[in-house]
Amino acid sequence: MFGRRKKCALLIDFDNVLGMTSGEFTTSIAKWMEWLEDGAFDGDRLKRKFLVKRVYWNPLYDRYRDAFEAAGFEAFSCAAIAKSKKSSADIVITLDAVDIAAGTRGLQEIILLTSDTDFVPVVNRLQERELEVVAMGHEQNPTAEVYRKYADNVVLRNDFMDAFKYERPKRKWFGLVRVKPPAPKPAPAPVRKPVSVNATPVEQAAERVVSAAQGVGGAMLSRKAVILALRDVKGFNTGGVSAWLGYGSYRKMLLAIAKKRPDLRLYAYRNGGVAVAYRAPDASRNGSAG
Repeated sequence: MFGRRKKCALLIDFDNVLGMTSGEFTTSIAKWMEWLEDGAFDGDRLKRKFLVKRVYWNPLYDRYRDAFEAAGFEAFSCAAIAKSKKSSADIVITLDAVDIAAGTRGLQEIILLTSDTDFVPVVNRLQERELEVVAMGHEQNPTAEVYRKYADNVVLRNDFMDAFKYERPKRKWFGLVRVKPPAPKPAPAPVRKPVSVNATPVEQAAERVVSAAQGVGGAMLSRKAVILALRDVKGFNTGGVSAWLGYGSYRKMLLAIAKKRPDLRLYAYRNGGVAVAYRAPDASRNGSAG
């Protein structure tokens, strides 16, 4: 009996991916799509069903349209509005991601195939909708580290390039010939800012939350992003008698964290929910205003 597949949307920043891989990216679409569908980038090997497949590029790359459309993609040529920019793909991907998250029934995950860290706030916004988000990272620069910190999963550049030659297990009349592919290499763990050895768990948590909030450019931090930021804080868990650092609920913990840090702005919702965002120190209060 076949297991359920995770329902996903795939949005590809073509210029970014082509720039960090090779031309084989455009000639092996069927191979790396099977790799993604088989969940080979995921330690749990959970298969995916793509409800949406879109690719975005500079109009110069429109010559690849036939190949991607033949593979079931919608292709978008994103001309730049200002001459100083190569294309408007980033903003189009952002708007589409939000629309897809809101309007696609049963969607569980969005894969943003890009290593551009300008998408970190987008990852955070999608997670607010209780979606899992996968991004791409290059092992030889900070992008893998950054997305390891914010995304639910990371497609590593070298693993993706290996997928250009991916082979699925072949079926025989009595079933599958199981060939277990090598496990994906783990993305580098995020480098955390050191905290005082004497810091209490809530003080450590406050430092982690501030760092995460700075990374999303002042946007409100999603609950999932907070949990990811706190996963290495000793004693942190979301269940049991010591849940949420002993505060018993996410709301109470976040209130305690916000009280520790004046550079966090607390937002309260009518339904009782709370969120925080980074608030840059006011220069005028520090006497540095002109």
